Amino acid sequence: MFKTNLPQKSSILLLGSPGVGLLEFELGMVKEYLDNDEPVVFVIMDMLPKDLISLMQRFGISQDSLGNGLYIIDYHSSLLGNTDDRDTYERRKVRRITDLEGIMFNVANIYEEVKRPLRIFVHTLSTLFLYNQPGVVLKFFQISASRIRSEYGTAIVAVHEGVHDDKSVNHLVALADGVIELGFDANLNRMLRVRHMRGTTAPCHWMPFQITPARDDNQTPVLLWK
Repeated sequence: MFKTNLPQKSSILLLGSPGVGLLEFELGMVKEYLDNDEPVVFVIMDMLPKDLISLMQRFGISQDSLGNGLYIIDYHSSLLGNTDDRDTYERRKVRRITDLEGIMFNVANIYEEVKRPLRIFVHTLSTLFLYNQPGVVLKFFQISASRIRSEYGTAIVAVHEGVHDDKSVNHLVALADGVIELGFDANLNRMLRVRHMRGTTAPCHWMPFQITPARDDNQTPVLLWK
């Protein structure tokens, strides 16, 4: 079973090599938090809500969780100008926004509804780099992550490694409370390590992990590492 112990009131950066399974890794965390009755907010910037929900179901996350512990903020549709599935989901289940300010506005509203610390996923900052100057993305991460950890819970923000300039990535690493890296070894086996986690003595060595979609009986682990 996937287990994690990320500290509350923190900002965590997930760095992943393209194709390593960054989104699937996040969904393993989402399932764990939902199973533990922790409310989750998922901000999507590079896929449509219907595609995310379909993938979530493959990993054992029930669609019944939508609006009931799981909340999706959709920024991707506005980037594409897409309205194909605009009326598919209720507003409280999938909240569509048209600008970055809408993310924190909706996070604040969700927090007021649930009255509990949130686990807030952002997938991915790499999409923002396509539409904005690096300084704008860094400022967004700094301000939003700081506000989340001081008021709302934990920010878990994903970015693809190796596709952005080193200066921008290093700046993100410096701003985050913790960094988890996902990558491949020489034989293309999936590996992960906790690069740093502020206030802890997390080991920095690489560990293998696997991604396995859940069966209908939900007995298959979503993610494993040795």
